[in-house]
Amino acid sequence: LIEQDGSVIGVVTQRDLLEATEDDERPLRDLVRRQPGLVHPHHSLREAADLMVERGSGRLPVVTAGTTGPVIGIVTRSDLLAAHRRRLQEQREARPPITWLRKAG
Repeated sequence: LIEQDGSVIGVVTQRDLLEATEDDERPLRDLVRRQPGLVHPHHSLREAADLMVERGSGRLPVVTAGTTGPVIGIVTRSDLLAAHRRRLQEQREARPPITWLRKAG
C-alpha cells in the first residue's frame, strides 16, 4: 500500500486477504501488520535475501535510497532464485569438463 505522497505503508499479502473474512468493507490499510521491509537499488541480492529471511517475507518493495517511496520495483523470492539459477549455470559453463584417464594395459 502506498500513501498519497508515494511512500510505502506496507505490503498486503494473499494470506492477509484470505484471513480477512470478518468485514469485506474494511480498508486494506487495516490489513497491514507491520512496517514494510524496503530495499534500495544499491543493495545486493544477498542483502535482499537476508532481509526476506529476517522478515519472513517473499517480496520487497524497491525504493530510492534514503526514501520510503515511491516504489520503483519489487524483488520477489522467485527473482532471487532465478538470479541464483543463472549464476549456477554460468559457473557450470565456465568450468572445464572433467576427463578421466584410463590406465594403459
